[in-house]
Amino acid sequence: MSDAPSVGIVVVNYNSAAFIDEFLASLAAVRYENRHLTVVDAGSDDGSVETIARTLPDAEIIRCGENVGFARGANIGVKACAAREDDFVLFLNNDVALTPDFLGAMIAAADARTLVVPKILYYDDRRLISTHAGGFDWRLGVFRRTYAGRPDGPATSVRREDLQTASFCCALVPLRAFRDAGPLDETFFMYYEETDFIRRAQACGYRVRYEPSAVVYHRESGSSGGGWITPFKQYYATRNRLYLVRKHRRSRLAYAWFTAYFWATRIATSARLAATGRWRLLRAMWRGTLDYYRGRMGRTLQVRDL
Repeated sequence: MSDAPSVGIVVVNYNSAAFIDEFLASLAAVRYENRHLTVVDAGSDDGSVETIARTLPDAEIIRCGENVGFARGANIGVKACAAREDDFVLFLNNDVALTPDFLGAMIAAADARTLVVPKILYYDDRRLISTHAGGFDWRLGVFRRTYAGRPDGPATSVRREDLQTASFCCALVPLRAFRDAGPLDETFFMYYEETDFIRRAQACGYRVRYEPSAVVYHRESGSSGGGWITPFKQYYATRNRLYLVRKHRRSRLAYAWFTAYFWATRIATSARLAATGRWRLLRAMWRGTLDYYRGRMGRTLQVRDL
């Protein structure tokens, strides 16, 4: 394994006590030796960072003392990987359970110009695809052909090339991509920062590959309330979607088209959420919308605020 590419694993940790033991056990069982773990702790107060330090004493732990969010936390971790001169950075959420051979399969599918993402299945229902990997419609700001929430099957069991977006819940990125495309945009705080980064990396000649032989299991939104959609995720995803499309759609006409679509669908979504009594999600969506137009970006609200 000494000739194998070196992988710097970056984990942004925030109050993960409920599931950190299983994550660490699955990480210890991974059959790939040339790896180093950097944990960026975003102000956890539940003892999870102490558990990590006790379980994996060789891990590099960077304590931020506050909730820096995924984008900034990831950038801090990437700097640690650069200092070690790792070949690849592997982003991992700590609410995943890993299979022993997933990293070897990702490395085998990677090269100096290729980002690789695995098949990510729901932890609680391993028949279903979790997170997103596929296309992105920049006219409307919506994901396309990602299979998120759909059953695993033939379409998700073949390698796919040239993805436009993918979750950094688990993603292997050549370190050089950060030198070429720059760091993650910390304006996002969290959600959509990976789609922005992938777009910039592709402009520098990188591509994204989906490798289905690499498999991990994901507890959706483990650190932000759990489940496919939470008020915390609703707030940041709504706000950041507006910022993402505005950042990359330079044409005023194109952005006007997106804005009309966005507001029409927000009205429809509001009616649906009100009809089903999901008032916290409704409030979070509109707070995110208003905060974007007010210019309130970066870290604004915490899980407890929503």
